[in-house]
Parts: sequence; C-alpha cells; structure tokens
Amino acid sequence: MPGFTIHIAVAKEYIKNHNGKIQNEEEFIKGSIAPDMNENMNDKCNNKNLSHYGKWGKGNAYTNFTLFLKDNKVNLQQDYWMGYFLHLLTDHYFYNKYFKIELEEALKAKDSFYNDYDCLNELLINKYNIKINENIQKNIQKYMNFLDEKPKYLTENKTVNFIENMAKINFDKQIEIIKQNRMEEIF
Repeated sequence: MPGFTIHIAVAKEYIKNHNGKIQNEEEFIKGSIAPDMNENMNDKCNNKNLSHYGKWGKGNAYTNFTLFLKDNKVNLQQDYWMGYFLHLLTDHYFYNKYFKIELEEALKAKDSFYNDYDCLNELLINKYNIKINENIQKNIQKYMNFLDEKPKYLTENKTVNFIENMAKINFDKQIEIIKQNRMEEIF
C-alpha cells in the first residue's frame, strides 16, 4: 500500500481538483485511508484481502473493483465511499502501473517501500499541507515518521507526479473502465 501520507495527499489534491464534488472533506479523507485502517480482524493478510476487495501481499496487488462496486454497503454518492474508492484506485495504479518496476526491484531484494515512505513523509506533509483530525491522527501517526535519508526506490518527483495524476482521476470514467475490464488505461 502507498503510505498514509500519499493517500491523504491524493485525497487533498482530489478535493482541490474537483471543486464542489466533495461535501464533507473529513469523511472523504477518512474513507481514503479506511481500507488500511480496518482493525476488526485478526489475520492481517485476510484483513487486507477483505478491505481491499482482492488479493494482497507477497507481490500481489489485485483489487476486484467489480466486487467493490456491487457491494451493497458501497454508496459512491457518499464522500466516505468516494474516498474509499480513491484509495483502492490509488493502490491499484501505484503497484500495477506507476511503481511496478520499483515494486519488482524491492521484492527481488526482499525489501519494501516502508522506509521510503518515511523518507518522503516530511516533504509530502509540507507540500500538501497535511493536517489530520485528532481521532485519525492517533491511529496513523506511527506510520507518518520522518527519516532524513534518500529514498531507495521511490523518487520525490515520481511520487509527486503520481499524487498529482491520481488527484485528477475521473470516477465516472474509472467506473466505465472497470465495467469494460480495461484498468491498464490510466497514465
């Protein structure tokens, strides 16, 4: 998963780029990190598979978007669910398109992006003026650390470019792409 900071930056930029579409910014941001916050299950892998509607872990990064869109509790008229949808799209394109080569390199080295997230967090928090409410912050603060190092796999420019591109995404177009099973068409 992209780090919480990346997800929140995408959500904040989405709100800016789609003026008036989001009525409750806090709910939208809450939804944009919700798939990684599900604490109701014990098995972490199973948890991620359920919250991300697919198969995740050990090099797998698959979301069944059709399953998500057909889920009775999902209502894309609500800001929370729009944020959730943005999270799933961000994960999908992060791993399967935009940073696919970097993921393969990290997996080959038996490594992950977590250290890189810590290397980029300060830059992203400052660039996107990320401030989160107290209730959410206490749950994710430990994942928003700063390291004064150069990232190993993720570059600043490519990460910022990814955030900017994801923030321009059109949900209606994405739903049409999902229905036609053409998820590779973005970027």
